[in-house]
Amino acid sequence: MTAQIHERLIYEGKECSMTSEPLAPYLHEHKIEFSWPHTACWRGYTGSWLIENGRLYLIGLKAYIKSPSSNTSRGSIKEVGMDYLFPGQEKVFADWYSGEIRVPQGKLLEYIHLGFASVYEKDLFLKIEAGQVVGKREIDNTAPYKDPDQP
Repeated sequence: MTAQIHERLIYEGKECSMTSEPLAPYLHEHKIEFSWPHTACWRGYTGSWLIENGRLYLIGLKAYIKSPSSNTSRGSIKEVGMDYLFPGQEKVFADWYSGEIRVPQGKLLEYIHLGFASVYEKDLFLKIEAGQVVGKREIDNTAPYKDPDQP
């Protein structure tokens, strides 16, 4: 599998990337599938997210659906946005999501051509329950990449 495009997240006033898919449970529950536009986006969408006052919100969506007028085996696809899932809404509280959000931080230490497996200097994990941030932890990934001859 190809390395995948990260979701976008605004956290503590900064824009960063995240390697989690908080929209996936919503799509599964509502039996919604998107078409992949290229191999770096197998899920067929990228979301933009905001954590504000300890709550997770979807604030943007770029998704791809099959065009009904296509005759080819792969079909042609068209881009849709937030209105496709949430008509008239620009900010949607993600109360459907419980899990951890991984926010890679720092320099890329190792590129891995597989999903979200690349390794960065640090990972921030935000624990979410029903759309609410209930905890966080940080992991330093640099130890295995340090030169053993350096102090």
